[in-house]
Amino acid sequence: MVEILVTLSITAVLASVSLPPLTNLIESSQADSEAADFFTSLLLARSDSATRNNMVTLCKINPTVPTSCDNTESWQSGWISFEDTDADGVKDAGEEVINTFTGMSRNASVTTVNYTNVISFLPSGGITTNGSINICVNGNFANTIFINATGRPRVASSTCP
Repeated sequence: MVEILVTLSITAVLASVSLPPLTNLIESSQADSEAADFFTSLLLARSDSATRNNMVTLCKINPTVPTSCDNTESWQSGWISFEDTDADGVKDAGEEVINTFTGMSRNASVTTVNYTNVISFLPSGGITTNGSINICVNGNFANTIFINATGRPRVASSTCP
């Protein structure tokens, strides 16, 4: 009986010591995954704009109505990319939805610079406005996606705002 109690005590101590690093690993992986999803959608939109020789725009959506833009939502709710044939940054009737990305997890937050509601890629693959997207998980781990004038996104580790 004493040996079982000693074994349980040692197991409890080891578990309490290893739990914080495990939580950090999970949150760090989640931040990487959320950034990879957004990064992939940007690459696809850039590629589609050049392939279609037309502007392609990403906009925020309401997850319950994923076929139109909703500026009252946040980027973590989800987004669509669509062929913006009239280049106005608004999803109009008849404009094709190319991809839909359902939102991020509840503990993720997104802050942007110059991308309040839309991100638009020109037919050349360039972007209408330089900016960045910061994706933060639980206020601890973050990645920032920077988009330059050529439309090429890049990801870097960063801090939460």
